[in-house]
Amino acid sequence: MDAPQIAREWPKLAYIDGQFEKTIGPRLIVRDPCTNQQVAVVNAAGKADIDKAVLAARRAFDLGPWPRILPFERGQFLTRIAQTIEARLEHIARIDAMSAGKPIKGARREVLGAARVFAYYAGLAPDNRGDTIPLSDANFDYTIREPVGVVAQIVPWNFPFLAAAWKLAPALAAGCTSVLKMSPLTPLSALVLGEICDAINLPPGVVNILPGDRDTGIGLVGHQGIDMVSFTGSTEAGAHVMRAAADGTKRVALELGGKSPTLIFADADLGRAANASARAVFGNSGQSCSARSRIYVESSVYDEFVQRLEVETKSLRIGSTLDEEADLGPLISPEHWERVHGYVHEGTRSGAQLVQGGRRPIEWQEGNYYEPTIFINGSNEMRIVREEVFGPVVVVSRMEAGQALQFANESAYGLSASIWTKDITRALRLAKGLRVGSITINTHPSASQIGAFMPFGGFKQSGIGRELGRQGLELYTEIKNVLVGLEF
Repeated sequence: MDAPQIAREWPKLAYIDGQFEKTIGPRLIVRDPCTNQQVAVVNAAGKADIDKAVLAARRAFDLGPWPRILPFERGQFLTRIAQTIEARLEHIARIDAMSAGKPIKGARREVLGAARVFAYYAGLAPDNRGDTIPLSDANFDYTIREPVGVVAQIVPWNFPFLAAAWKLAPALAAGCTSVLKMSPLTPLSALVLGEICDAINLPPGVVNILPGDRDTGIGLVGHQGIDMVSFTGSTEAGAHVMRAAADGTKRVALELGGKSPTLIFADADLGRAANASARAVFGNSGQSCSARSRIYVESSVYDEFVQRLEVETKSLRIGSTLDEEADLGPLISPEHWERVHGYVHEGTRSGAQLVQGGRRPIEWQEGNYYEPTIFINGSNEMRIVREEVFGPVVVVSRMEAGQALQFANESAYGLSASIWTKDITRALRLAKGLRVGSITINTHPSASQIGAFMPFGGFKQSGIGRELGRQGLELYTEIKNVLVGLEF
C-alpha cells in the first residue's frame, strides 16, 4: 500500500452517529515520516462536528440500548470487533506504518495487541459487578457499578491504534458511549475502527471518531455533554485538559509523560539486561512515555554494561517502515527531530559524554531518522536526565547499591521502572519503595506486549488513574450504593 492508495481511501473523514461525514475544521496534512511526503489530507473536527458527535453519544447513552443491554451482549460486540481487527490486521498495520513511521513488524504487533484488548474486555464485561456489605439483620446494603456516561477519549500519535483500543474497549465494556479524538498527525487508522463498528452493526452513536487538532481537543473536553475525559499525551497538555475539564467537574483520567529509570546491579545478568535495556529505550524510536531513558548501573559493572549496551544498540537496524527487518523507523516529524536534537546538544553542554549516535544516520538523510544515542556519566541535575526527550536517547549513570532508590525517585515523573538483579529480596524491597505505577523485574515487555490484564498508569506528574486490567474497566464506572431496610 503506497501513499496515494491511502489518500484515496478517506473521502469521508469522521465517524459520527453511525455514518462517515466530512468535517469542517482546518486542513490537517498527514505525512509519511520516512520522506515527509503527503499521505493524506483530512479536516479537523470543528465546533459543529463536536456538537453533533457529543449529541449522538449522549442520545445513545440516555435513550439507546447500549447501557441497558446485558453485559454479555456488549461482550459479544467487543468479540466481533476483535475478530474483525484481526481479519484486517495487515491493512491497519500498513496505515499506521505509513503515517506514524512504525516498522511494519512492530505495527503488526500493535494491531494484534489492540485486538487482544477488545477480546479481553469482551470477557470481562459480564464480570463488572458491585459488592454486598454486611450490616445488621434489619438492613441490607449493596453497591452497583454503572457506566459513567459519555466519555471524551483523546489518543496520542505514538501508538494510535493500540492506544485507541486501550481507551475504547473498557469504556464500551462498562456501557459508556464515546467520542474518540485522534492526533492530527495520525488520524487514519482509527477511522478503520469506524468501519468495523459499522460492519458489526454497533448501535449508532455508541462510538464516534473525530480527527482533530488542539482546538478540537479543548472543545471536546470542555463540552457540557461530556461526563468524563480520558487523555494520553504530554504532562503539559494534560494540565490544559484538566483546566478545560474543570468547568462541569468532569472526571479526568490522564496517562502523561515519563522519565523511567532502569536499575542494574552487579549480580544481574548483564547480557540480558543490556539487550532488554536497548529495546526498552529505543523501541518505537524512543517515542514512548514508558521508555527507560535513564539507566543507573552499579559502579563495579558500569564499564562492562556500557560496552554491552553499545553492542546491542549497534545491532538495531534502522529502516523504512515497510522493511520487514527494520527495528527502528523515523521520528514523527521534522519539528520533533529538532526537539530531540536540541536535547542531545544540551546533554553535551551539560557535561554528559556522548559515546554513540547523536545525529541523523548517514544512509538516511531523507525523512526524520535519528541514530540511537547513548550518553554516559550523567547526573540527575542534568536536563537530559530530568526531562522527557521522547526520542532515542538514553543516559547511563553510575550508582552504588544503596543509592538506587534515591536516584530512581528523584524525578517529577513516576510512570515505569525496571530492576535487574538476582537478589529477589532486594528487587521486591525496591519495588515497594519506587514511586512509579509499573515495574518490571529482570524483563521488559514492549507496549504491544503488555497484557490487557495488567493495569498501567503513573504516579506524580505521570498521570491519574489506570488503564487496562480490571482497573481499566472500573475507571469507566460510577459506584451506586443501595441500603435496604428489611423491617416493615
